Amino acid sequence: MKTLPIDHIRGRYKREWLLIAIEEMDEATTTPLSGRLLAHSPHRDDVDRASIKYPKPALVVFSQDTFPPGYAAAFA
Repeated sequence: MKTLPIDHIRGRYKREWLLIAIEEMDEATTTPLSGRLLAHSPHRDDVDRASIKYPKPALVVFSQDTFPPGYAAAFA
């Protein structure tokens, strides 16, 4: 897949986990801006397995703004 804005990729896949190779990042905020989709699945485990094969900086993100039941986010 070609490089696209992260929000555009998230908008194409509803209620799925996404593995995105980061191509462009805002260095001031460390926010990923664009990337290439490497894998997607409604099952987080599938995306985790795919991420092992990809050594470069990558983003695992849920396509929706709210997580499915049983998942949460923590920030340090």
